[in-house]
Amino acid sequence: MSTIDLKKNIEDVDLVFLDLETTGLDVIEGDAICEIGALKVRNRDIVDKFQTLVNPGKRIPHEVYLIHKISDEDVKDAPRFSDVVEATSAFLKDCVVCAYNAEFDVGFINRESHRIKFQPPELPVLDVLVMARKTVKLPRYNLEYVAKFFNVDYSSGFHRAINDSHIAFQVFLKLRDILKERNLEILEEYLSLFGMNNEIFRLKEEPKIMAIKEAISKGTYLKIRYFSYQNTIEEEKVKPINFFQEKKSFYLWCQNSKNTSFRINVNRIFNIEIV
Repeated sequence: MSTIDLKKNIEDVDLVFLDLETTGLDVIEGDAICEIGALKVRNRDIVDKFQTLVNPGKRIPHEVYLIHKISDEDVKDAPRFSDVVEATSAFLKDCVVCAYNAEFDVGFINRESHRIKFQPPELPVLDVLVMARKTVKLPRYNLEYVAKFFNVDYSSGFHRAINDSHIAFQVFLKLRDILKERNLEILEEYLSLFGMNNEIFRLKEEPKIMAIKEAISKGTYLKIRYFSYQNTIEEEKVKPINFFQEKKSFYLWCQNSKNTSFRINVNRIFNIEIV
């Protein structure tokens, strides 16, 4: 389990921007990694880089080659994933993993690790795509469109792992500056809003869920500090009315001191106290 202090300012922890190129989109159906790229960032500076082609052990479909331009010939003599998994995990260790559509990249790493019976490190994961969706209103949210919107440097091109890692890092900085103006500073707050639903995320959410259930059963009030749907940090005393789940998200239905009822996604609640 990660030893990172989630109460730290996000500027004070090491971030790794991770990107993969693969033979396809479905790891369950047998698609595999053919390139790994990662950048380690400290205090907004890139301090280390990890990059390797990977022999996926299968042919790269032509339609996929047209996207990332990695050929069977390119990966013929490349190491297998089993040869680079330890180095990859060591590079990620004690860092917050950041990726654009994190469930895809981290899902591939975890699935291929489990396939070779290697236990990957359990780390905090931030999804830069979710950050973009919740921070700016755009007609599209693919990395290329968002990069162009923020006028970041993408002259190296898209769809190679280290290039996309660098572009995602630049997009992250633009989003981070917007969120900093809204007083979002703490890593734990970022994980609540933009974290991938892994073991660390669930362990962080459990105390909030337990407090809500207890308050409802006892008929007591809650004091909550939360990120509103207007993207402002608010703090108020509320009466919990109901607690429910929709798809993968948990919601609190409550009433404030003005007798206004509203619902809020539990991951928007940063602090919760029974009063």
